[in-house]
Amino acid sequence: MRGVLAQITVDVLRHLSFHGACTRAEVVAVVGDLPVSTLGNLRVMGHISADHTTKEIRYSITPRGRNKLSGEALRRQRSDADRLKAARLSNNYLGAELLVPSSRPGAMDAYGLPSRVADRLHWPDGRVTPITHPTTGEITYV
Repeated sequence: MRGVLAQITVDVLRHLSFHGACTRAEVVAVVGDLPVSTLGNLRVMGHISADHTTKEIRYSITPRGRNKLSGEALRRQRSDADRLKAARLSNNYLGAELLVPSSRPGAMDAYGLPSRVADRLHWPDGRVTPITHPTTGEITYV
């Protein structure tokens, strides 16, 4: 969902908001295991800035990050499991993800073809037929 931050992102922004500029190691010590791309993604989105003038890069929260941290998106944040549970409890759950996928025409045709086992064809409906030559009709043995 666009605009809703992941919990790890919220934790990083809260830490930087409270403690100011920190190195990656300081953030990891407080937040826990941090994917390598998280700080880079936050920089690209403009939520944090990086100071390269020191020996270790120090990250700090930007005004845009503070706005995101205090925004409505955090109050409305719900996990997929919460949404699924709410849908099931409301008796409106239809289980649409369990239906047959509506893909391109002919995509499921292969499921109607037989499987070859030695010199016989085993069809999905349970029939077992010998393999015959397409033009002469002779039974082919392998």
